[in-house]
Amino acid sequence: MVEVRLRVERAYAESERMPTVYFEDLEIGSVYLGRECVCDKDEMLEFGRRNDPWPFHVDEAAAARSPFGGVVASGGYIITLWYRSLIEIYNTPRATWAFLGAFDWKLKFHAPVRAADTLQVRVTVKDKRLGIKPGRGVVTLFNKILNQRSAVVCTVEVMVLLATRPGGAAAVPP
Repeated sequence: MVEVRLRVERAYAESERMPTVYFEDLEIGSVYLGRECVCDKDEMLEFGRRNDPWPFHVDEAAAARSPFGGVVASGGYIITLWYRSLIEIYNTPRATWAFLGAFDWKLKFHAPVRAADTLQVRVTVKDKRLGIKPGRGVVTLFNKILNQRSAVVCTVEVMVLLATRPGGAAAVPP
């Protein structure tokens, strides 16, 4: 199944003439910045009502009496904003990563996120190794989600699978 998916992704990338970033293109220690994403109050509250309806996510009066002192974003909504920020790194008209999947997530919330906060992810390539199966490599990425004051609100260490470069094709800068 993964090989079929890989062929589809390669065909899509080639058809769009989008450079592909492969396992070999990533260097340990490299840092990538995602786009800035604003925590929209209405969207944050709607996400909370639909997915995580704790009073401190949806009710301003109840949240004011909570340890947070006001409404804070749900962890699920923070992850949504993290994904939006990642798009600028992994999947743009300039380049797309040869991404095959992710596993082994280690996520930690450090500080609350509030309406109007601006979040941006900073991704560091922490480690990499060739996979057990041919055609893929395992990359450990450390994600820091920062707010507009550069405070860390969330960290995520995740291992991802990336396709290796087919047949010695020339490298593309990520």
